[in-house]
Amino acid sequence: MRNILLIVFLLLAWGVEAGATDLARQRSWFAKAEQALAKGDRSKFHAWLAKLGDYPLVPYLYYRYYLKYPGEEESIGRFLRQYADTRYARPVRAGLLRHLAKKGRWREYVRYYQDLENKTLQCHYAWALYRLGRIGQAWRETRRLWLVGHSQPKACDRVFRAWKQAGNLTPDLIWRRFELALGQGKTRLAEYLARQLPAGERDRAFFWLKVHADPKKHLCALWPKPFSGDGKIFGDGIMQLARKDLEAAIEVWERERSNFHLTLEQVSRVDRFIGLRLAWRHDRRAWEWLAAIPAADRDRDVNGWQVRAALREGNWGRVLHALESLSPGERHETRWRYWHARALERLQGKDSARQTFAEVAKQMDFYGFLAADKLRADYAIVHRPLKVSEKTVENLAQTPTFRAIGEFIHLDRYWDARREWWYLLKHGDRETLRAAAILARRSGWPQMAIFAVARAEHWDDLDIRFPLHFLEQVRDFSRARKVDTAYIFGIIRRESAFDQYAHSPVGARGLMQLMPYTARKVARQLQERIRSLKSLEDSATNVRYGTAYFSSLLERFGGHFVLATAAYNAGPHRVDRWMPAKISPADIWIETIPFRETRRYVRAVLAYAMIYHQRLGQKQRRISEYATPVPAVEKAPAKSPLLVCSRSS
Repeated sequence: MRNILLIVFLLLAWGVEAGATDLARQRSWFAKAEQALAKGDRSKFHAWLAKLGDYPLVPYLYYRYYLKYPGEEESIGRFLRQYADTRYARPVRAGLLRHLAKKGRWREYVRYYQDLENKTLQCHYAWALYRLGRIGQAWRETRRLWLVGHSQPKACDRVFRAWKQAGNLTPDLIWRRFELALGQGKTRLAEYLARQLPAGERDRAFFWLKVHADPKKHLCALWPKPFSGDGKIFGDGIMQLARKDLEAAIEVWERERSNFHLTLEQVSRVDRFIGLRLAWRHDRRAWEWLAAIPAADRDRDVNGWQVRAALREGNWGRVLHALESLSPGERHETRWRYWHARALERLQGKDSARQTFAEVAKQMDFYGFLAADKLRADYAIVHRPLKVSEKTVENLAQTPTFRAIGEFIHLDRYWDARREWWYLLKHGDRETLRAAAILARRSGWPQMAIFAVARAEHWDDLDIRFPLHFLEQVRDFSRARKVDTAYIFGIIRRESAFDQYAHSPVGARGLMQLMPYTARKVARQLQERIRSLKSLEDSATNVRYGTAYFSSLLERFGGHFVLATAAYNAGPHRVDRWMPAKISPADIWIETIPFRETRRYVRAVLAYAMIYHQRLGQKQRRISEYATPVPAVEKAPAKSPLLVCSRSS
């Protein structure tokens, strides 16, 4: 794949015969400049750099040089002005700022400062303002840095001390940060803050920490009188208890809350916390808890899970009622329009829902396909090619960014090429993104084409959005496992967008994003051995193992595509826990999956499989053929509360 990328990029950006000899010399000089920089020979580095002229990776060399030698302020300033619109400006500026802070050159620091969303640099900036006598601005920055629920870098310590000595750190600000820290589970920070409180308030903070750490032990104990009616401590204790024993938390909350001084906001916060956990557990009480939350305290999660709780319960009257609680913007979303039609169908008959189903069926997505199945209508899968003038595409191909991408690929620096792409995708305007999508498709880089066209908000070019890369491998391995080829394409499209070198933050690799443990398990089943995780970047290996793994999940879940797909994303043991106590329509089961990521994943794979049926020229299968009813499993009786207590007198 990298060879294909290289050839196409060079043809696009440099021309077939354009300066091939000069380019070879420039590459040689580039390598020598890098070698000189690695050895710390600045004079040779600059000598080779001077020869490079307009070579696309000259900014990259400057970037590497300034990271190593950040003290050349004047030339760095010129670099930042000349290359402000490149991916190099940010790290070079950060390096310069760190150097200036180390030298205590605060006037220059403020001159070059930009908010790079780096906490250490922000702390230095507040201190620089203080040292320059811009006290009001310095204290505003310091207060903002203070009011967070996590520890700040040591660079903040000196400006915090000065701010405190100036009388700005009030007990109220300490309490506010204490509560933020507890909310983020940063108990060590909360303990540190508690020690800074006045003696009369310190006991309350440390008692709160005890309740937070062990609510089972302290919630029902005889509280010290100064805290006996403290609603904040009680509410936080209930939420901590709910994480460990939801039934006990409900029992104590309902019985004891009248004995505490609670604001309406605090009551809503605890009700929300409990209500969402009930909904995630598919508990029948969830709807009432969520419905009781006042409109002013509702958010998208509360609104959405109130609908889902009614769906899981099968109470269509409540579904309609919950849909009416959505904001106007939410009600217009395709998914909630689909569920509105489903409720009308169940309560008033098919005719009353037909118009809404017809409107939803115009969408080329999961809900659109479900709605089309309700009407027995064709899917709205229409290919509308992206139209960009050839001149626009050619102009973009000649830009420094695209020339740099070609060179990085030639040098086998795939990740640097990716970084250039991502910078372009993040900062390009719509016309640039549309042209970038065309170039990426021509270059054989499907992932970047997919993301570019998505950011350009052009959804109907199926050649770009749903490519057929690795067709022979996907077809052969899916047929060998007797799994629908279109469905495996749907998984690949969702998992990696056809980037065979993709790495996830949790370690998944390759086209089908296999976790190392899973890949090794599949290899053992195939009587093979994985010698290196890098082998998972091989497209054939990854698709073969990924298809085998998905096939095993299908077998485990009785051929049920929805359950196997959810298990591929979230793990089979979680799917076991999500199984319903009675047979559930698949659309309801999918909508009520507790994990947002898995809900989106299952919907996407099912929809993509439908599109790939058309892309492969196969007979169009219906989404309902895959989304069959989810079978019931016998559920163990609910456990009794671990904590049942009565208030001491």
